Amino acid sequence: MSIEEDKLKALWSDDPPYSDETQALKKVLDKSKQITAVKDITGIFVGWIWVVLLGFGASAYSAKRQFELHQRNATSRNKNTPNN
Repeated sequence: MSIEEDKLKALWSDDPPYSDETQALKKVLDKSKQITAVKDITGIFVGWIWVVLLGFGASAYSAKRQFELHQRNATSRNKNTPNN
């Protein structure tokens, strides 16, 4: 037999280190719950930021339209009044 075969047989015959599967599963589930919670909170926060930004944008657009309408009405009034 070759040295590599002997090493493989030795590895195969060794017992794997003891691991508590229940504890490992609990650890993984706790970590995944934490990650999911962080993603949920981040998603809600980003959503609210978009709502606020869109609200400011809509308000700015509305204010601009009202200003343009006011300017148009003021210009038309000035054209209709006779100059002395």
